[in-house]
Amino acid sequence: MTDVALRVGGMDYGGWKSARVTRGIESVSGSFELSVSDRWSGEDLSQRSIVEGDECTVLVGGQVVITGYVDRRRVSFGPQEHALDVSGRDRTGDLVDCSAILKTWEFFNVDVLKFAQRIAAPFGVGVTLQSGLVLPTPPPKLSIDPGDSAFEAIERACRTAALLAVADGRGGLLLTRTGSGRTHTALEEGKNLLSGSVEYDESGRFHTITVRGQNTGTDVLSGETAAAVQASAVDANVRRTARVLLVRPEGNVTPAHAKKRAEWETTVRAARAFTVTVTVQGWTQENGELWPVNALVPLRSPTLDVDSELLITQAVYSVDDSSGTTTQLTLRPPDAYKPEPVIPKKDKQTFSLGDE
Repeated sequence: MTDVALRVGGMDYGGWKSARVTRGIESVSGSFELSVSDRWSGEDLSQRSIVEGDECTVLVGGQVVITGYVDRRRVSFGPQEHALDVSGRDRTGDLVDCSAILKTWEFFNVDVLKFAQRIAAPFGVGVTLQSGLVLPTPPPKLSIDPGDSAFEAIERACRTAALLAVADGRGGLLLTRTGSGRTHTALEEGKNLLSGSVEYDESGRFHTITVRGQNTGTDVLSGETAAAVQASAVDANVRRTARVLLVRPEGNVTPAHAKKRAEWETTVRAARAFTVTVTVQGWTQENGELWPVNALVPLRSPTLDVDSELLITQAVYSVDDSSGTTTQLTLRPPDAYKPEPVIPKKDKQTFSLGDE
């Protein structure tokens, strides 16, 4: 099967003139955009019983990649054709759109997985943990701030466990870590790359990053030392030494926390300044599996001067009349998604996860 199919009410709709399906680790919800016209398809588009709000499944090359809802539908006509455009997202899109509403705002001694499951349950979204991962000891308390979206609450809790929340393609949420897998096929210029580009962006980088905060004080950390905790990290590849950033995190900042945060800021900003985009023919690797997201892949491109293992952060599966079936992959160094160091809040009662 080489088509993109939209399954609604047990019926598969294919023959789309153009299709674009996007999955990525920076968006918790995959999305799709499909278009067909009766001039090209030779069918009566009124027979396509697709309505906004419909539950749906999107299949790329026969493999399920999105399970969610139709968000938008557009019908149009002109002198020579009628057209139908349909778009939608994974079921996890509701976690982004909607507020987290539970019977209580606080959960006590609940691990991140159970917390995420309780928040996602009202939306019919299941939450699972990547196989092989072990959760840390549950925090004493975590909380939901009134007005938070469901995903904001889940994402904040995931940071305490160095986890990433991504759509699993089956309508659920997967708690994982970056680079949880590797591709079967490498990306090589002159072999399977149709095109490629690399972008370097120094606007978010700084020569010196200083983290400055306060601590309530202990027997070994008191007075001015506790009142003005500070640590710095240097990015030697930024030549303009006047580029300095001051970061003031909330919470009880110890010298160790400050140093770790400064180093994290420097490392992550440097990694995010480098982005590679490549396009390959087709949707699958040599073994017949779709090009995945959140997987490490070797990239060898003399023109781009890149020969390293990078992380696939986004995959866009497309089909149209001019290019046929293609996959566009966005790649970054894995360090771009290192988990942010967690600094304890000043008010121990504030950082909490409550029980229903």
